[in-house]
Amino acid sequence: MSEMHSYSWQKVEGTGNEKLDLQELKEATVESFKNESDNAKQKLVYSLLETIRNNDQKEFFYILLKTINKPKESFNKLWGELQKWYELMPEEVFINFAYSIIIGIMSTYGGGKNE
Repeated sequence: MSEMHSYSWQKVEGTGNEKLDLQELKEATVESFKNESDNAKQKLVYSLLETIRNNDQKEFFYILLKTINKPKESFNKLWGELQKWYELMPEEVFINFAYSIIIGIMSTYGGGKNE
């Protein structure tokens, strides 16, 4: 398995450089989706991959936020990570962000046995 990286970029507005830890994001995703059904996760992954193919950040966040907007405590960590990054980011950062979430979801197929 390849090593996950961090990405930094300068925001036009704000306090300075923003840093995204992809490993932390993936871990929050694994924790959130480990108890969801494989069928639901497969449909979600397909939808999210389609938004990446279309480079549609808004739709990616819409689908993901709609999915985790449930009164379940298991989504709290991922919700916190998404609140930090719920804005448009440079394309190369978004793609890595999105794939980290998808890899996290996919690693939970079969009840999280593939972590």
